[in-house]
Amino acid sequence: MSKIFSMVMVVACVGILAACAKTEQPVDNQASMQEQQASNLDVQRSSVQSTVATVESVNLKTRMVKLRSLEGRPFTIHVGKEAVNLPQVKAGDRVEITYTESLEVRMAEPGEVIEESSTVVGRAVPGAKPGGFGITETNITAEILDLDKANETATLKMADGSVATVKVQNPANLEKVKVGDTIAIKYLEALEITVKGKKK
Repeated sequence: MSKIFSMVMVVACVGILAACAKTEQPVDNQASMQEQQASNLDVQRSSVQSTVATVESVNLKTRMVKLRSLEGRPFTIHVGKEAVNLPQVKAGDRVEITYTESLEVRMAEPGEVIEESSTVVGRAVPGAKPGGFGITETNITAEILDLDKANETATLKMADGSVATVKVQNPANLEKVKVGDTIAIKYLEALEITVKGKKK
């Protein structure tokens, strides 16, 4: 796994470290006991975003496609050579895009080290309007190397050896983890694109 992806994963997961961390503080009452038990649970978060854009132009040589969102915002995307049906896309076509991501974080088991990534890709049959999907699942572990409460940052080391220092979204979370803890992260990304005909 690349160091760049590791950095992205750190930013995505550091804000929820505390929700899945073990606490070393004494249990004084039932409420704090429940909080401690909750801290050992797996954290699961997911989101789905969908949008529709209109094709403004297609450059088959550079494979750059200019689009405009429903809000009128123009943007350009590069379509890889895997999309063999790009010549079928014309100005005025509608593009439906759905992006899904999910993140699961838990405390790693003693000695557990994970660095795995897999991708599944599907595409439309030749001659049809372009469309397809891609799903990438990554599983990694990260060790907490340092907690800087004054600057509200945490330094994490990935299984591939890359290290990143990130700003913690909720500073209170720094009180619930300790240096040496290792977290296990499961991150899934899915992108589905469908090209429709011109709007009637």
